[in-house]
Amino acid sequence: MALHGVKYKGWRRIGASHGAAGGILVISPDQLQEIEVLAEGGLEERPSFIRVRRIRLRHRYEGERFSAPYLFDILEGPFADAVAIVLYSIDREEKIWVGLRRGVRPSIYLRKNNPAKAALDGAPRLLYYEIVAGGIEYSDFKGLGVDGRAAREVREEAGFQVHPEDVVALGEATVSSPAYGMEKIHYRAVRVDPEQARQPQGDGHPLEEVGDFQFHELTKAIAWCRSGVIQDSKTEIGLLRLAGFLGYLPELGIWRHDLPPELERRFHRLGLSTIDDGERAYGSGNRSADSA
Repeated sequence: MALHGVKYKGWRRIGASHGAAGGILVISPDQLQEIEVLAEGGLEERPSFIRVRRIRLRHRYEGERFSAPYLFDILEGPFADAVAIVLYSIDREEKIWVGLRRGVRPSIYLRKNNPAKAALDGAPRLLYYEIVAGGIEYSDFKGLGVDGRAAREVREEAGFQVHPEDVVALGEATVSSPAYGMEKIHYRAVRVDPEQARQPQGDGHPLEEVGDFQFHELTKAIAWCRSGVIQDSKTEIGLLRLAGFLGYLPELGIWRHDLPPELERRFHRLGLSTIDDGERAYGSGNRSADSA
């Protein structure tokens, strides 16, 4: 059962319009029946969102030796990188709740049109669970920064007003698709009060007109990653890093401070910046410069 959800009964209009008068439709994902392919191509309507760079490479080794030349394709999007944010809350019983957005990812749903992928998947996945995420724009380096971009994505996708100084890093970035992409995902977390959620702003795109946002127990969400309910790698990485950051052991369902003294002394967060557990659970949530 979700602790708190921003769920939409039917639909309602919010914000500015996206190609139609009257504002953006916010539609419950439970009303979505199918994503239809109307045409393929359409590059004449606008530039492609993704660009393929085909380059010729070779390796240079010591002693002025070289590999044979080869062609290599790199996919480039319009963003410098991406940021993924775990929204979380800790209740009075010290249970950790994490925010998940349920929306659509057409590329995942359309796997059903490829017989081999469909055979591996079983039923098509019309709805997709994931943590809040968004692209880091090149202009962000002159103003918002990564934490500012994270705060803006939280407001647009989840409806929470947070400040960049509230956002904490969850270790270093990971590469999304090293076989053909240059993008890295930068992981962040921010503590919120689920009761303070407001209507998400969205960005006006049809992909954000359908969706909801709910909080689930951290242990349940991690289990969903392994059972296939959640099939999003950045979400699993973010959830596990949050557990380590907070000093929580999800497999045991206990906090670091609940361990026997000998085991607590041996506990390490393995490269994550740390804060005092009690301060995070009940206090202001200020960051610490400590590192484990």
